[in-house]
Formats: sequence, C-alpha cells, structure tokens
Amino acid sequence: MKWNEYTFNELDLELVFLIRDKLKERLGEDADKALKTSGFLDRLQEDPNYVHHFEENYWVNQIVNRFQSSLVV
Repeated sequence: MKWNEYTFNELDLELVFLIRDKLKERLGEDADKALKTSGFLDRLQEDPNYVHHFEENYWVNQIVNRFQSSLVV
C-alpha cells in the first residue's frame, strides 16, 4: 500500500487500522491485498463523511465480499 497517496486524519487512520485488523482475522495474509484493491481507501479519501456513516464491520464485509468475488472470476 502506498500511504503517501492518501491524506487521512487521525479518525480516518483509526478506522483503516480497525478494518485492517478485522480483515487479517478473516483473510490472513490477503488482508492488505483485499484492502488495497477494494477501493475503500479511495472512497475514504474522496468522501470521508459517507465512509464514517457506516461501522467498520460493514466495510469489512464489503471488502471481503468484493475480494472473494474477484477470486471467483
């Protein structure tokens, strides 16, 4: 992940790391890849109010579903 591409505040980073930890529990080594390819970080950068409207478990489920779907194709 190239963190220098993003400008996140403290609250954004807290959410990202919470999500990353939960992704690691579910996806193991693929957690970072799933987070990077999900588009979540771009969405957080573009519209943080929308992202923070949902809890981290919502985003974890969205990221896992998108990642698993990409593996099937």
